[in-house]
Amino acid sequence: MKSVTHLTLDDGTRIRCTVAGAGPDVVLVHGWKQSHRLFDQAIHRLSATHRVIAFDQRGAGESDKPECSYDFDLLGADLREVMDTCQVTDATVVGWSMGCTVVLSSMHQPSPRVGRVIVMNGPLRLTRTTDFPHALHDEELRSYIEGMEDSWPTDQRPFLRDSLLASNVEMLPLLEYVAWQTPLHIALRLVRNQTLIDHRTTIRELAVPILAAYSEQDPYWSVDVGRWIAANAPRGELHTFTESAHCPPLEEPEAFVNAVRDFSAGRSDD
Repeated sequence: MKSVTHLTLDDGTRIRCTVAGAGPDVVLVHGWKQSHRLFDQAIHRLSATHRVIAFDQRGAGESDKPECSYDFDLLGADLREVMDTCQVTDATVVGWSMGCTVVLSSMHQPSPRVGRVIVMNGPLRLTRTTDFPHALHDEELRSYIEGMEDSWPTDQRPFLRDSLLASNVEMLPLLEYVAWQTPLHIALRLVRNQTLIDHRTTIRELAVPILAAYSEQDPYWSVDVGRWIAANAPRGELHTFTESAHCPPLEEPEAFVNAVRDFSAGRSDD
């Protein structure tokens, strides 16, 4: 049984939210310029065994797009409020791509509603340092932001196309449709705010189990990020996907669902 609704946050922002199924709670948090729609297959499959909560973040998809900071303290607070409203308990919270940053930002105020965290194909910080090379060069990121400003929205197609394996290119229209629901000024504000974030300390101090799930063929965030997380988190594990680029929930829905189910149940790859 699937319930589709909107939630209204304390500041009046309406959030598009899907709640489906019954059982242990799983919360799905999407990435930059995307929405819960990338999880459609996963929601359908997971809802047979779990209660799944998936929502569009403010500024994205079918949620409101108010004039506000779009910083990650705010987005993390939104996630906590969605979990409060849905009365989530002992949830497995999954952040994909930029959703990793949102989930980890929400953990600055530890929540009894979160039992486990999965971070998937996303950064801990956007730009690399001498002691953390698993990120973008400053010039690479600057060039991309300038390209967005100068050529929106046509310059987005190569980025979105490269998010998929060549064999999955028929999924590109969905990525484009959803991406263009996020206005340019919000997309830019989000990425600039994300450049201020470094979640390495968050990982080192995380009290709950965390699964770093990364794709071997992701052109943006390599499995090395996942290895770093698994090695540095107090209760970290690593899972790798083999048949997807940047979008395992869309490209490998069965493998994605199995990884979530196993981790939610306390089963690891080991």
